[in-house]
Amino acid sequence: MNSFMPADESFNGDMEFADLMSDPDVQLLIAQIMDWTQDPNWPDTTRILEILHQHEQILIPYIKYALRDQDPEWKEWIITYLVAYFPDEYLAQLQEELELLTHGDMYDEEYKNIQKISKELYARIKEK
Repeated sequence: MNSFMPADESFNGDMEFADLMSDPDVQLLIAQIMDWTQDPNWPDTTRILEILHQHEQILIPYIKYALRDQDPEWKEWIITYLVAYFPDEYLAQLQEELELLTHGDMYDEEYKNIQKISKELYARIKEK
């Protein structure tokens, strides 16, 4: 099943069958798939993001973990390329993590975008 996952960032395979994957199938591979959100410059990252957007509900626990992780670059990519496009019902499930990112002083100037986007997303939740 996991043969469609790229071995490294040089993979340029055909993942069309991934559109047919059910949530349980994706659940088996989600950790590997999420790893590919760590660097949006890798080939096929756009395709991986499309696959992830088809299964947003099952991503919530993995996104919570990633947003609490210490890698600010990964947080920025996840917020920018995944979470920002979530429907409000899924975004609301990330309220605690977004609030922490919004009020944290843990980022230097390079990662201020994390706070900016988090504030916007948090405000979107609060206005509902």
